[in-house]
This record gives sequence, structure tokens and C-alpha cells, in this order.
Amino acid sequence: MQQMHEIELEEAKQLLAESGRDPADFDFKLTFQEPDPDGGGMFTVYYDIVVTNARSGKSAGFVGGIGMGWVQAFTEALKGGEFD
Repeated sequence: MQQMHEIELEEAKQLLAESGRDPADFDFKLTFQEPDPDGGGMFTVYYDIVVTNARSGKSAGFVGGIGMGWVQAFTEALKGGEFD
């Protein structure tokens, strides 16, 4: 069974392909955050994603996890030219 972050990474790469870009030009570095010690027994996984366009060298960072919507934020950044 795929984890949420794996599904989201596939979605982001598919969005790149659909926009006419080569997903191989983009590096996705995912780092899991430490759990919140004050979480009251609830454990929610959050992660940082740094996306870099190898052609332009430009990067942007996002936070993923339940309810974070980083793929939508990535799409908006892509459309806004942040990686060009």
C-alpha cells in the first residue's frame, strides 16, 4: 500500500508531464518532520518537500501531511513561474 507522500509525489510528477514539462528535470527532496511532543497522543506525520528545477536551479519548499495540500501549492508555484 502506498503512503500519502508517495501518492502526492506521483501526482506532482504527473502534473509536470501534463503541463508539458519533463518530470526528470525536477528533483523532489522529502524530509519527515519530528513528531509533535505535545500532540496529546495523536500522531500526524508532516514532511518538508523541496522541489528543484535542475534546468533553472530554482527551488521552492512546501509542507506536506494531512490537510496541507502541498501539491496544489506546487501547481500554483509552477504556473506562477517560480521554477523558470
